[in-house]
Amino acid sequence: MWTRKVLAEDASAQRPKRSASGGGDVQLSQLKDKNKLDQHMWFLMCAGEQKPQGVKRERADEASPRRDRRRVEFIYLRSSRKMLPLYSTLSVSFLACHIAREAILPTDIYKWAMEGKLPYVAAFTEVDRLLGSPGKHCPLNARQLFRPVRVIGAWQLEAAAGSIAQRIGLQLPSVNFYAIAQRYLNELYLPVERILPHACRIYEWAMPPELWLSSNPARIPTRVCVMAILIVALRLQYNINGQGIWEEICEAARNAGGSDRDANLSPSMNLDGGTSAEFGTRELLWTLVHGYDKIDVAHDYSKDLHSYLRYCKDVVFPGIACSVEEEHLIGIFQDLYKGREDENSKGHTRNGLNKRGRDGTSVGARYFSASSSSGIQSIKSEMEDHGFCYMPPRKWPRSDGYLHYRRKTMTGRLVCAGHADYYLLIRSFAKLAEVDIMVMHASVLKLERRLGWIEERIGRSLDALQNLPT
Repeated sequence: MWTRKVLAEDASAQRPKRSASGGGDVQLSQLKDKNKLDQHMWFLMCAGEQKPQGVKRERADEASPRRDRRRVEFIYLRSSRKMLPLYSTLSVSFLACHIAREAILPTDIYKWAMEGKLPYVAAFTEVDRLLGSPGKHCPLNARQLFRPVRVIGAWQLEAAAGSIAQRIGLQLPSVNFYAIAQRYLNELYLPVERILPHACRIYEWAMPPELWLSSNPARIPTRVCVMAILIVALRLQYNINGQGIWEEICEAARNAGGSDRDANLSPSMNLDGGTSAEFGTRELLWTLVHGYDKIDVAHDYSKDLHSYLRYCKDVVFPGIACSVEEEHLIGIFQDLYKGREDENSKGHTRNGLNKRGRDGTSVGARYFSASSSSGIQSIKSEMEDHGFCYMPPRKWPRSDGYLHYRRKTMTGRLVCAGHADYYLLIRSFAKLAEVDIMVMHASVLKLERRLGWIEERIGRSLDALQNLPT
């Protein structure tokens, strides 16, 4: 049989052979002709059940051609997916947004693809409708060819986009720093007009190479570098260098007792999304804590059961029809769940947080005052969980300059020492960028080293100019 002969030749060609030097090392032999396997696969898929003249087939081998044909189809499908993976469509989409200078991030492409807003997971149904049924020479259907196995993460998606641009020789610009930074500041409810000009000066001054797309999957993403520039700008502008501002806020909230939360804040510190002309370090930390609680990185289909079931029907299992009995049973279960959900919502309203105590203060305010009294302890435990070591506020600072943090190896692991103010700053930006806090901290340290190196070279140049002979 032709198929068995082809597979036998390929198997014998790929068997490991010992080298003639006698060293015992095993080397995998290559095929003599690189296009040989592809030619055989196309021949087998087009030839079907034909056989050459003069060749007889035994009865015992009647099922063997079909089995070998399926093996060839599987090999062809695997090689085609490896040569042109399906996730390259997402990378090309992000690459187009990057060239168009849009503030679209890899996290957006990943989230849209997962939620079905971007046709990717269930796009094979539309392809099947356009192409129709598979032909005789290509028995693979659209589900087998165009249904992705998984959705790659934002980190791998950005690296794949950089690899595609490198292969086609595309000269890419840096990310649109102004648009991305403005978007991040708006999502954290920070004053854009006051912070963004300082961040743009650092961007134009440093120009870190991490702002360009790269094919290296181990490099820090571009959005993290944008976040690092914003963090350094905020630290310089609001003097966040371990003065213990958050400790003072928690102490004031504990001394205030059961008073309402908004009564303890100045008008510019009210957490309603508005800002005033006076926006200091206290207001900044309050806004970051409030913005951290409001950042929602969960998918839309995980909000309730109805959204998740609709997502499974339209995205995860598209094209699967249910019988009349199954539809009737699903309707009964949905009515039961809706009735139980209404009962729970009524009970939560009666016993919820909207009632007030005898002193007239709301239960939410009491909860806030109780949590603020132990705010430092919760921050300490959270810092330990993320590999940070809490540092108390500086009582006698040696200088009012920029404080540089360092990483140390303690008890066999890498620990980063930092103050609570700095941790609250990088925690909010790390959650918004959907990266680990340690990754964000490492990017900030790298940017600080680059800025220090630039300042040192400028100082040497100025000294050299002053010492020039007149």
